[in-house]
Formats: sequence, structure tokens, C-alpha cells
Amino acid sequence: MFTFYDIEVFRHDWMVVLLTENHTIHIHNDTDKLRNSLSTSSILVGYNNYAYDDIILAGLLTGKDPYELSQKLIRGEKVNATLSYLTLDAMQEINGLSLKEVQANMGLDIQETPIDFNINRPLTKEEVELVFQYCENDVRTTKKVFELREDYFTSKFEIVDAFKLPVTAVKKTRASLSAAVLKTTPKKLPRDRLHLEFDRRLQLNELPREVVDFYENIKKRYIQGEEHGALEKEKLEIEIAGIKHTFGFGGVHGAIENYRYTGKMMQIDVSSYFPSLMINNQFISRQAGSPELFTRIYEQRLALKKQNDRKHEIYKIVLNSAFGAMKSEYNPLFDPKQFNNVTMNGQLILTHLILLLEPFTQLIQSNTDGIIIAYEDGMKDMILEVIRRFGEQYQLALDVDDIHKIAQRDVNNYVVQYADGTIKARGRMSKFQGGDWERNSLHIIDKALVNFYMHGIPIQKTVIEAWKNNQLDLFQVVAKAGKFDGMAHEMNGKMVPLQKVNRIFATNQFHYGGVYKVRDHKYYKVPHTSEQSFVWNGELGKMNKKLIDINYYIKLVQSNVF
Repeated sequence: MFTFYDIEVFRHDWMVVLLTENHTIHIHNDTDKLRNSLSTSSILVGYNNYAYDDIILAGLLTGKDPYELSQKLIRGEKVNATLSYLTLDAMQEINGLSLKEVQANMGLDIQETPIDFNINRPLTKEEVELVFQYCENDVRTTKKVFELREDYFTSKFEIVDAFKLPVTAVKKTRASLSAAVLKTTPKKLPRDRLHLEFDRRLQLNELPREVVDFYENIKKRYIQGEEHGALEKEKLEIEIAGIKHTFGFGGVHGAIENYRYTGKMMQIDVSSYFPSLMINNQFISRQAGSPELFTRIYEQRLALKKQNDRKHEIYKIVLNSAFGAMKSEYNPLFDPKQFNNVTMNGQLILTHLILLLEPFTQLIQSNTDGIIIAYEDGMKDMILEVIRRFGEQYQLALDVDDIHKIAQRDVNNYVVQYADGTIKARGRMSKFQGGDWERNSLHIIDKALVNFYMHGIPIQKTVIEAWKNNQLDLFQVVAKAGKFDGMAHEMNGKMVPLQKVNRIFATNQFHYGGVYKVRDHKYYKVPHTSEQSFVWNGELGKMNKKLIDINYYIKLVQSNVF
């Protein structure tokens, strides 16, 4: 059903690798073989193929010069191309993560082909074989990423099936699928982006006057002609329940900093918060041709969830994506007024809950759609009753989970242990079980901090055990040149050029220096790396781990303790 593919283009050569369940096909400068190897019954899957490989493939099948097409794409020029095969892009909606970064995160060999793509002669037989080797490696990685993202792609197929969309709609992002489901009818909206409206259930006189005034003042200034860009970046800092809070259109955030506690705590989250607010206040995008569909999808999701039917996740995706799409000017659901109404009211309603609970709880943190509180013996029933009444007043469903232990640097970096022993973390501690294909740099910090805070394990023990157990990816920093001209490694006092993506480790070998990004012949040390580092871009399992400076990582973790 799926064929994974990658294309490499040189001045005088082009190569395609196709990978199916049964076999691998190598194609070199042979359009007939390429055409005969493709089938409309199989979906082509690439990596960044929507922006590159699909266009090159369409060009090859219509007799165009692939090198000329490739150069246009590299220069950022628009190229029109129509491909008669259904394709999926394994890179879709993962924020521009390159395949080499993925391979580095996975611990694979990331050494780049030494052959210049602009070489002005046909490749030798040996060079062709080498390119095929690298190309096939990329295709196999693409297949792995696709399999790891199976839920993402399955959800898109299920949305297409559930809402009877054309099969080609599966190529869309989930936000674009939500627009298709809600039958958008694009219209020119008035200049009312910050004509903010309060939820009719809110008792504004029960909220801090400074917060209400903050949003009312923004609305007033917008009506008077100020531009939305600057107004939407404004923030208000105010103390609520003894904690400094920041309000703004990105959400409300507040937390006790550098805090550790063991005892009776609750995490209170509003279930489907933003979709609920959209329905309760008719804050659904005005671009939606059938806004009542949003409510029906919401109700269907609740019914499926009650029946423990996993299909409820399909509807959840549509609902949440429809909210986010309202702030994306390139999405048919674009309606920033409704988006701003939802985020503002979400903050004000959560603030009301904090104030209602303040007399008999200790607020630990508040974060957009939920709060964590501590309480004394005998107070739980009263707290649950307040939560119940609050939910009824605002027509919201709230989920409550008991927490036993917390360690919190700030609102974005914390770890909690729930009453059932489950541990969840965010920010610097979130990858305490190890990195993944998307992000895998310095997760020895996450692991050691969580072990320290939740289990009382000394930091040096975690670091040494990880080294002994060959969990070497925990020590790496994956860095890419990005918008810089390149990267370089200082060795024996000389700068040695590096490839665009590199895997970096701290060492105590004196002939190694730092690793730098280069721009205009100036050197900028890669953040979070040692002054003495070594680079290993081969398969991680083949690295000499004795080069790693264990003491550097112990000190690094200790510097993150609060």
C-alpha cells in the first residue's frame, strides 16, 4: 500500500530509491524504469517531498530537466508541477526537522555524502553506488518516521473517511482538514480583531479589576486605531493567590518558582476547554459554512469517549485544530477575533476558579487550561464541591487528578508524581525516559533530575549508570548549522570544517576544542556544549564511550538543580 522514496539530483545524474514491503528498487537516469516502477495503487511516502521530491518526480515524468528544477527549488522559486500519484510527507507538521536531525536523534550514522551535488561531470560507477547507499539509508529512515507517526496519518485517513472527504484531502494538514469538515465559505471579515467579548457567565466584578481593565483597554485602543500586532504582544503581570501571574493572548501563566513539595495536591484541568468556550459563546469561526457541525462533532466526541471508543480522538483532533486554525491567516478558518475571544475568556474563567479556591488551598501553578493546588486534610470534599459548582456555572467539564509529589522550577519546567505512582514532566525534565526521533539532546539532565526529585537517587549515580548501560544518546547534543554558513570543530588549535548536522559530546581530551557555528568567518560556540568536545557522526553504537567526560555531565546536571 505504501512505497517510500527519495530522489537525489546532480548536474548530470539523478537517482531514485523506491522501498516497498518486498524489495528495494534503484533507478539511475532511467525514466522508463521509473515510470514502470510506480503504481497508482500504492501511496508514495517521502520526507519533505511536498516541497521537493514530488516536484522533481513530476518533472522527470514529463521530460523536464531535474537539475534545473532542483536549483529553482533550492533558490526558493515557485515551480508548478502536477503529480498523478497520491503522496504523503512524513515531515508534515513537525516544524522543519531535517532527516539528518532525525537520524542523529535515532543514533544512526549521519555522515553526509562527500560528493558535491554541483559536480560538473557524470558520476563514476563507484560514486553512483555511494549515493544509492546514502539515499537508501534516508528512505529507510523515512519509513521508520512514518511508522512512528502512524497515529498521525491514521487520524487523517479516519477524518477523511468519517466526513466523506475526497481521498486526496489526506494530504492536508489537520487544521486544513478541520476547515474542510466545517465547510468553510471564505468571506472578508471586518476590522474587529480585538473587539473582545466577555463570556456572559462571567461575573466581572468578582475578578481583579486590573485584569478586566487590561483587556478592555486593549479593545479601546484598537478601536481608536492602534495596530493589532503590538497590542496582542502586550502582557500584564499581577499577583493572584500569592503568585505572580502573566496575562496575554498567549495564555495565563503563574507558578511558585524553585518549589518542591510532598503532600496532598490536585491537578484540575478543564476538559476540551477551548472547544467548550467556542460552543458556549458562539466563538466558532465566522468562516465556517456549517458552524452547527462543530457542536455536533463535539457531542459525538463526548458520546464516543463515554463508550471508550478510540474514535473520539478523531473528533478531538478536528475540534482542537479548528481552534488553532482561527489564528492562521493561511487557513480558511482564519478568524482572529474569535481566537482572541476564546483565549481571553479562558484566562478570566480560570482566574475565577483560582479565586474561588484561594481561601482554603495553596495555589502551586496555573497554566492556560488548568491549575495545581495543595490542600490540608479535611478540605477535599469542599474543594470538589466548589469545582462541581464552578463547572455547572460555566458549563464546563473538569478533570481532577490527585498528586503526591512535585518539583517545579517554574511554570514551564516541572515534574509531578500522581497518587497512582505515574510520573509526568514538562520542559527540561520532560524526556526523563530518554529522547525520541524528534528531540534527543542532553536528556541525561531530564533523567537525572527526575530520579533525584522523585526517587532520591544521587545525580552522579544516574549519570554513571547511564554511561555503563551504553545509553550514550543521553549525553549527545544534536546541532545543525541552520541559517549559519556552516559548522567547525577546533582541533589542535585549528578550525576543521564540519557537515551541516553534527552529534556533539563533552570530553576531557585536551587536543579537542569547542564546536562552533560559522557566519561571515566569525565563530559562535554551539549552545550547551563543552569547551572541549568531540564529534561523532557515525552509528552511535560504534562510538568509543571512553572519550565522554562523565564529570562534565554530573556538574551540568547539578547546575540545573533548584
